[in-house]
Amino acid sequence: MHLPILTSARLRLMPLHAEHAARLAELGDDPLVAAYTAGMPSPYTRAAALDFIERSALAAERDENCVFGIFLRTEELIGVINLRPIPRHRSGHLGYWMGAPYRNQGYTTEAVQLAIGFAFETLNVHRVHTACMAVNGASARVLEKAGLRQEGVSKQAFFKQGEFHDLLQFGVIDQDWRRT
Repeated sequence: MHLPILTSARLRLMPLHAEHAARLAELGDDPLVAAYTAGMPSPYTRAAALDFIERSALAAERDENCVFGIFLRTEELIGVINLRPIPRHRSGHLGYWMGAPYRNQGYTTEAVQLAIGFAFETLNVHRVHTACMAVNGASARVLEKAGLRQEGVSKQAFFKQGEFHDLLQFGVIDQDWRRT
């Protein structure tokens, strides 16, 4: 799939390219990003970022994942968001992380709303879902502000840094999204 550029008042969601690797590594080499994401290595090196960019491009070509860099309108990379379609169920799984200097400014909520709109309008999914660690209250607030509803808790479903963590499950269906 050729990924489009998605725009809002302050952001552009665009595919990542090799020239973004250094900035991606700079933002992603953050203890909170490593602690709250499933597959983020720590330290997060330029080589790891480049590998991620290359794998993301291949996944897009195969219609397996839609990975976007989150950019300010000034073209400054500030985070990453992805939507993995699950065609058999007409659903999509959402994931994201935001660079530390850009948190608590509404950018993540704005990016989530753009990605969900893309899922419903372009990918023709019926439902978007995601999860965050129960200890990550900031992410739960982002999801609620973006229009997702908490649907439940998966007890000790995520093993990270030697401990089991509860996951808060969130989702939204297309009819509910269109009403917001």
